[in-house]
Amino acid sequence: MSGSGPVVVCVRGPSRSGKSTLCQALVGLLRGRASVAWAKRTHHALDLPHKSTGRVWDESPAAMVVYAPDRLQLTLPPVSPEPRALVGALPDSIDLVLLETHEYEPYPAIVSVALEPAEGEQVLGRFSLETIPAEAARLAEAVFALLPKDLELARAMRVASRAHGGHDCAGIVLGTRLALLGAAELGLAIPDREKRLIVTIETGRCAADAIQALTGCTLGRRTLRLADYGRLAATFYDQQTGRAIRVAARGGVRNRVITCDGERREDAQRRTYLELPAAEIFTIAEAVFELGAFDRPGPPLCRVLCAACGEEVSDARHVRLNERDYCRPCAAGLGESTEIEKGVTP
Repeated sequence: MSGSGPVVVCVRGPSRSGKSTLCQALVGLLRGRASVAWAKRTHHALDLPHKSTGRVWDESPAAMVVYAPDRLQLTLPPVSPEPRALVGALPDSIDLVLLETHEYEPYPAIVSVALEPAEGEQVLGRFSLETIPAEAARLAEAVFALLPKDLELARAMRVASRAHGGHDCAGIVLGTRLALLGAAELGLAIPDREKRLIVTIETGRCAADAIQALTGCTLGRRTLRLADYGRLAATFYDQQTGRAIRVAARGGVRNRVITCDGERREDAQRRTYLELPAAEIFTIAEAVFELGAFDRPGPPLCRVLCAACGEEVSDARHVRLNERDYCRPCAAGLGESTEIEKGVTP
C-alpha cells in the first residue's frame, strides 16, 4: 500500500486457532477509537445454494448490493487475493485492517502460539484460543499504537492520494493540509455539497488534486478556479458569509526538511510536512474575493454564437467587436486571418 493507506495488522494462525475470535474481540475493543475493517480469504462460497443472491451472482453482475436490517452488503467480482488488492477495495475512511491469515504477510502480526514467527516478522503479540479473553485488551492497545496520531489527516490523505492516482507525494501532503486548514478557518465542512465554498488555486501541480478532492470544488460546478501563478496557495471564499481567506505555504518550508540516514529526499519531505505544526508550514490572511454575476455557480446567464466559428459562448466570455460577438480565440485572430470574414452573424 501507499504510505497513506490504512494500517494493516495480520492475525495469523492455523485453522481453529482462534483467529476469528481474536478479530471479533479486537474490533469490539477498538470500535469508537478507529474505523476498523476485517479481511479474510476463504475457499468456500459466500451465498447459500438456491438462494436468490446466489442465483443472481451466477450470472456475473458487475456488482450486487443487498440491504438487510443489520447491514448493507456490497459484493464485487473477485480481485487478486493479495492483501494490497483486498485493502485497495476498501473505503478511504478505514483506519485499520485486521487481516486474518495463515500465511506470512509483510505486515505487523499477532501470531498464534501454534506457529513460529517468520524470520524478520514484526510480532505484536502471541495468542491462543484459551488466552484471548485475558490478552485481547493488551493486544488491542499494541495495535492502536500503530495508528497515526491524527486520524483525520490520515483519512484525508487517502482521499487525496486516490484522486492523484494512488501517489502520495510531498505535494499531496501540502495540498491536503492546506485544504483542511482553509476549510477549518472558515468553519466549513468538506467536501462541500451545496456550492457554498469557492476555491481559487494558484498552482497547477500535485497539491491542486488534493485541494479539489477534499473540498469537493470542481470546475464543472463553477466552484473551483485555477490562477496558475506557480505558488502553493489557495483562496477559500464562503458565499454565505462573504468571508475569504488565503492560505499559502511559507517560502522557507523546504529548509525545514532533514533527511535521516538512508532516507530519500522525497520521503523526508513527506514526513516533515506531515509532522510540522500547520502554523510552521502555512500563512493565513484575510482576502478580497470578487465574484461577478457571470462567475457564480448555476446555469449560464448569457449565451451567444460566435460570428466566425458559429460555436456557442457562455457566461459572457465573448468579445463584442463591430456590433458582432466572437469567441476569444476568433477575436484574437482578427486582422490575421481572412476566415473571420466568413463567419455568420448570430
